[in-house]
Amino acid sequence: MVVTPYKGGWHCFVAPGLVGLGVLLSLAGCMTPERADRQASEAGTRLATAYWQAQTGRTNTFDVTRPADALTLRLALTAIARGEENVVFPEIPNVSGLMDNDVWRLPLADALNVAARNDRQYQRLKEDVFRAALDLDSQRFLFETSFTGLLLGLLSGNSEAADTLTGNAGAGFSRQLENGATIAGQLALDVVRLLRSDWHSLGITGDLSMSIPLLRGSGRKVVREPLTQAERNLMYAIRRFEHYRQTYAVAVASGYFGVLEYAQRLKNAQDNEKRLILNSERAEMMYEEERKEMGLIEVSQARSDLLAANEGVVAMRRTYEERLDTFKLTIGLPPESRIELDNLEFETLQQEIEAAAQEGTGGERMFPDEPDACAIALRQRMDLSIVYDSLGDAERGLSVAADALRADVALTGSARAGQTGTSESSSFSGTESWGAGLRMDLPWNRRRERNAYKRQLIAIEQAKRDVEEKEDAIKAAVRNGLRKLAAAEASYKIQVAALGVAELRVASNTLFMELGRSTMRDMLEAQSTLLQAQNNLCNAVIGWRISELELRRDMGVLAISETGVWEPMEAYVEDNG
Repeated sequence: MVVTPYKGGWHCFVAPGLVGLGVLLSLAGCMTPERADRQASEAGTRLATAYWQAQTGRTNTFDVTRPADALTLRLALTAIARGEENVVFPEIPNVSGLMDNDVWRLPLADALNVAARNDRQYQRLKEDVFRAALDLDSQRFLFETSFTGLLLGLLSGNSEAADTLTGNAGAGFSRQLENGATIAGQLALDVVRLLRSDWHSLGITGDLSMSIPLLRGSGRKVVREPLTQAERNLMYAIRRFEHYRQTYAVAVASGYFGVLEYAQRLKNAQDNEKRLILNSERAEMMYEEERKEMGLIEVSQARSDLLAANEGVVAMRRTYEERLDTFKLTIGLPPESRIELDNLEFETLQQEIEAAAQEGTGGERMFPDEPDACAIALRQRMDLSIVYDSLGDAERGLSVAADALRADVALTGSARAGQTGTSESSSFSGTESWGAGLRMDLPWNRRRERNAYKRQLIAIEQAKRDVEEKEDAIKAAVRNGLRKLAAAEASYKIQVAALGVAELRVASNTLFMELGRSTMRDMLEAQSTLLQAQNNLCNAVIGWRISELELRRDMGVLAISETGVWEPMEAYVEDNG
């Protein structure tokens, strides 16, 4: 719509056909939010999947969306905790945990799967991968041909002049080549028509221009550097995600077994409490029969230890519940969730550790010697590969900074053609022209570029130190892991022997008490030793398994499946010898 002045006031003149055409073309060129979301999702998923499969060897599609059951699971668990009835519990793929009296029993594999689907940091790192994929897509677009278009129609007039209809249409393209050259073209169409006569004119104009850098900004590596860095950033995001998956799986397993350990400690404390109740009753019975001063002392000793045991049960139950709540947060569940871990996992672990200790197949024997283990870690650790490649990024950045110090010299060329025709002429007439030149901007002032070059030199030295620091930290972690695993195996064997001695001591003192050859203090000390031995053995069993997982994580060989569960140790031994 165009508003033109008129002697008697203001009048609006609208060209319905041109306006309608312009509106249709504008709508066709607009992108709705839904369409933008769909196309961006397709592009990000395509790139993320391609690079993810190349980095990890997987064949499935990278999915950035948070599982729909993550929220419904939280809602269901919260509703159950409030005591609501007829709560619909979501079906979670690959999770077989069962509800028993509104308590969700979770085996270890299910806990790992639920954790992978609910952890917030897990989801954030997936989104970082997707954002990096979108950044790469944007960088690739810069090297694609882009098009522009314009359509404009005007109708104007007054009482003294004929109404005039004018139309302008234009289309253009531009392209950035990987050698630094840029090509741009423009085609324009102009139409003029007097509505109160038969006069009209038509003009067509075409322009083409090109610029080719000769020094600064002319190298393919320099021009492609933003694209190369975008590709690197996507690989780094994937590696960070995969490294987090390994670290997180170990954290979940450590938390899971930590809860089971305190559940076992609580059971041991309750069993000890029952034994002390029998001791206290026995002491009181003996005192009632003999009424000796020594018997009163033994009654006091038994009662004192029983009270301490009562306090120990209360404290252990509180610690167990705190550990359970902490674990719920670790796997992304609300703390009020009513869940229970499967104690069968601890019993199975005990059997595996016992078999490994007897057969001599566990511990350090599952891993290479220290030099080979360190060499594997330096090859496999994804976080170290990021540091290695970051040094390469800094070195490329130095090349870009050096290129910026050069003169800005470019060849330029242009061509123009125009044709015009009117109703008075039966043919078009026009002109053609072309030009070529040399654009030069000598490096009279390169202070910012000079300082950027020096900063990049410093960045390279920092990157080298980062590599040294990371390598040393990884080798130290592997060395410490091997020692820790050896100590865990030795500790397990010691605690097995200690438990046997403690059980024999309790049995002996029980027999001697019946024969009158042992005191209540001897019995109480034996039972206290038994409780400590039971707890130490429980800690040693879990410590052995966690030490194995941590060493595999530190070596970078803890392969995690899509459900968040690690592959068996046998697979690593077979693949790596």
